[in-house]
Amino acid sequence: MVTYLNADGRAEKTEPFAEGWLDANTGTYRGRPVDVAVMKDGSLLVSDDYAGALYRISYAQ
Repeated sequence: MVTYLNADGRAEKTEPFAEGWLDANTGTYRGRPVDVAVMKDGSLLVSDDYAGALYRISYAQ
């Protein structure tokens, strides 16, 4: 989840920025994010113990 703030510092809105580890229709897990690490470029590495995967989450302006 990410929360955006107004100029006065109050929460404006909250929305997911990474999702898909749970199938909402069946309730079946597709993954299990366990840990994160921040890279020098600001991206996040997310380890997924269920799928045995490592995801890199980056942003663009």
